[in-house]
Amino acid sequence: MTVGASAQPGSGPSAPAGGAARTWHRFHYAVGVFVIAYGVAALASAAALWGDRLDEMEGYFGSGPASGILVLAKAVEVLLVVTAVAGVLMRRDLLLVPPVAGWMAGFAMFAVLDVFTGRWGGLVEHLAYLAAFVVLLFLSYGLSAKAQLAKTPKGPAPDGSPRGPSGLTWTQEFALQAINRAAALTGPRTRPDKRD
Repeated sequence: MTVGASAQPGSGPSAPAGGAARTWHRFHYAVGVFVIAYGVAALASAAALWGDRLDEMEGYFGSGPASGILVLAKAVEVLLVVTAVAGVLMRRDLLLVPPVAGWMAGFAMFAVLDVFTGRWGGLVEHLAYLAAFVVLLFLSYGLSAKAQLAKTPKGPAPDGSPRGPSGLTWTQEFALQAINRAAALTGPRTRPDKRD
């Protein structure tokens, strides 16, 4: 997700040609690999357990449209995986958004269907996956802000700009602060010196 779209790509001495990797952080590789692995695993399990997946769809939609909906859902998943692969290969954080948002939308839809069909175990599972992908999207956004901050020339924002002194919007600063706090909680802990 390219943050700071109003900034001129390629402006400044440290910006890459065309601004291609302006908001790519090295941890985006981990996000991308996770999304790709999740998508490939989902497609492989659907191929191996097609009958079970079809029965699940029939529980939601009835026997008529279930097979068509399942084929359509798997075709969309293939597109999401291809998009994630392109995002990692091209180092474009924006291309990681459709796969993450696509699975978020899918889990949200299934959570709503679980409520209507009374499948409470499925509801808990789908809400947990939805929450995980929301965190992943937020993490990717924060990483993009961190990369942008590292490559932005220092200086005050223009008058009337919605950007703060660091050149980030308040949502970018919020995401960056959350990542920094989480890193501080999980980072190496130093033991206080014992004084006699």
